Amino acid sequence: MIKWIKVGGALIVTLALVMILNSRAGMIPALGPFLNPINGFWQSAGPQHEPEAIWLEAEGLRDSVLVVFDDRRVPHIFARNDHDVYFAQGYVTAQDRLFQMDLQVRGAAGRLSEVLGGQTVALDRAERRRGMLWGAQQKMEAYQQEPALMAIIDAYTAGVNAYISKLHPRQFPLEFKLLGYEPEPFEPVNVALMHMNMASTLAGGTSAVRMSHMRAALGDSFLDRFLPAHPVEMDPIIPPGTEWPDPSVQPGPAPETFTPTLISESSAAIHRLPDPSLGSNSWAVHGSRTRTGQPLLANDMHLEMTMPAIWYEVQLNAPGLNVYGVSIPGIPSVIVGFNEDVAWGVTNSGANVHDVYEIVFRDESLEEYLYEEAWHPTRMTIEEIGVRGEAAVQDTVWYTHHGPVVVLDRERLRGQASQWMAHRGTTDLRTFFTLNRARGYDDFTAALPYFETPAQNFTYADRHGNISLWHNGLFPLRWEGMGDLISDGSNAAYDWQDFVPRDEVPRITNPERGFVSSANQNPAAPDYPYYLGRFFASFERGARINERLHELDHADWRDMQELQNDDLSLRAREGLPFMLAHLQSSEGFAQLSQADQELIAKLEAWDYEMKADEHAPVIFNEWLRQIRSNLWEIPLAAVEPQHRRVPEHIRTIQVLQDESEYAYIVENYAPAPASAPENLSALVLQSWDDAITELTRRMGEDRRLWRWWRYQQTRVMHLTRIEPLSRTSIRTSGATEAVNSQRGSNGPSWRMVVSLEDEVQAWGVYPGGQSGSPGSKHYDDFLEAWARGELFPLHFFRTQEEALSWLETAPFNPTLSE
Repeated sequence: MIKWIKVGGALIVTLALVMILNSRAGMIPALGPFLNPINGFWQSAGPQHEPEAIWLEAEGLRDSVLVVFDDRRVPHIFARNDHDVYFAQGYVTAQDRLFQMDLQVRGAAGRLSEVLGGQTVALDRAERRRGMLWGAQQKMEAYQQEPALMAIIDAYTAGVNAYISKLHPRQFPLEFKLLGYEPEPFEPVNVALMHMNMASTLAGGTSAVRMSHMRAALGDSFLDRFLPAHPVEMDPIIPPGTEWPDPSVQPGPAPETFTPTLISESSAAIHRLPDPSLGSNSWAVHGSRTRTGQPLLANDMHLEMTMPAIWYEVQLNAPGLNVYGVSIPGIPSVIVGFNEDVAWGVTNSGANVHDVYEIVFRDESLEEYLYEEAWHPTRMTIEEIGVRGEAAVQDTVWYTHHGPVVVLDRERLRGQASQWMAHRGTTDLRTFFTLNRARGYDDFTAALPYFETPAQNFTYADRHGNISLWHNGLFPLRWEGMGDLISDGSNAAYDWQDFVPRDEVPRITNPERGFVSSANQNPAAPDYPYYLGRFFASFERGARINERLHELDHADWRDMQELQNDDLSLRAREGLPFMLAHLQSSEGFAQLSQADQELIAKLEAWDYEMKADEHAPVIFNEWLRQIRSNLWEIPLAAVEPQHRRVPEHIRTIQVLQDESEYAYIVENYAPAPASAPENLSALVLQSWDDAITELTRRMGEDRRLWRWWRYQQTRVMHLTRIEPLSRTSIRTSGATEAVNSQRGSNGPSWRMVVSLEDEVQAWGVYPGGQSGSPGSKHYDDFLEAWARGELFPLHFFRTQEEALSWLETAPFNPTLSE
């Protein structure tokens, strides 16, 4: 009996282990398949190519294709026709970044819950309501009318699928095993979904809902004074004094002020604010100001940094095509880079291309909505969200002529519809197809009209001596202030009735000052005749870049690299003297401790450089953060936190420079004037104490450890947010407002410098590595160099013979794989 009890017990334990090892618990994988020595994570190291050349073998190629992997595992693809070069690009990109492509496509399409379970249903629902998949489908319909572009997409898709089809389960990337699912075939619509993903990151936010709540609580005078559309301190992208022709089209008259119904939940994730940390720098210097006599172009794009990296470095070579740069995994072509004749870079625009409309429904059926005093039919779709391990979830999305209704208040028969330029059916890929093959300025300008959203500042230089910058996109024709607030969806005056003509967007070519530059700031001075929106990046980066470029003469590529790594904070240079003056004039200054006086001495001696090991940047940043919080809490106490749009740091500094501004805020907006600090000096002293308390809580009692890199917490997180697959506590200098703009997980996602000599020279780096496999030594092998501000020389081969010749002397004695 005991024997059978033991056997039965062993059987129960065995069955339990089988069930446990083959069951998931949240994000924890089924351990049996994950630990399987044949097919499990042990087999997931991925390709480990040293410098080598391979003849690509895959069903679907039309001719021979040579891929040369250089010493940083950058693939240089040499093909004999367009089909094969894009097929090969899809193949090698999937080889390194398959999980990244799969997860980001699922995220954009609202399909994460199919593999991650119920925890992502709300996110999937939001993406469906925002019209991400709908927008991608609109784009695919447009591509299908363009056979040449569709052929590129089909070739790239076939290349991705050729790689997937060759994978055995033991070769699946680690993350598939970790999350317990298999890669699915890549579809052509995924290319458009990846474009929608980037459009969402760069141009998917809106301030309209928060601004409407702010106006309801504080009035138009507060918005105009402290959240202005035309900041006086701005050094715009196109230099002031530029003469603009009279506009060829005019918007209709602005209607009377509309007061929307404020829906309390509408400031949640669907109506997120644009991220102020996402920005970029780009400039080009004319040959008259360089050592070579030829133009220099520099670009560094600031985005949320991830592992694997956002970008994938590649060279594409085929008849009529020889281009090098970075691509977005999932999209064919090079997005930012150079060829033998031209170079280009991009920065985000910030122009308003996303309006929110209040919709009035006729009754609870939601089948009709009010427009121009008549009831019009809505269109309804049922979105079914698959949920791993659970029943599917259904959601109804209603569409009006403005776009999808993203927020709904059934009780009051109100909704908010989203009209977003990214929903339009466009063929944006043509821009990059043309730029990749451009030979001069005419090709550059011919490429731009096809790229509508996200609107970008395209910086350009060529070996013919030209430099140029175009604030490029399709911009709705607006009256002043249109779209800043929630719009009246029943009034045609708020509709997008026309667009800014393409040849009247802000642009400049070969200016007298000898350079062009952009750092996401206002594109033009207030005398530009079209209204593009209220919120662009703060002035600091753009002003600092222009300051340094004005000083440079006989510049070379190292000057461009040095400027990309410039750590000076104009915010500190402008604000710290006033902060110190107010502190030292406060009644409590004499009572500050000796330890506090030592910190103040560090600030007084500081050169405003945001260096990794410095103490002063920590004190300044936290102190100003507390001043900003305490100052604007006075008027914003009337606004719920999720509905606030807090004025910029420079607005805080301007109040510090003018005591009467503080008095104005207290007298007009304080719930009870006596509850506010009696003057600015008192507020600054209070904020100093708050800063010291917060730093002690966050960084400990030992003030020697209050160093900038520890405060900054620069990190590059894996897409799954699994920390062992991420890289954290990276020692970096720079700051959000510095040219070297980084903080937390946001920073320069690709730095590039190009010298447009007869034989173009280029340098670049991004935070990560070519391989997306955490088991590969190429997973993060650029990260340390990136953190130090270094650039790698980019191997740009003119022919495959040149690439093979380079291989003969490359490290590790590579061989040609047959």
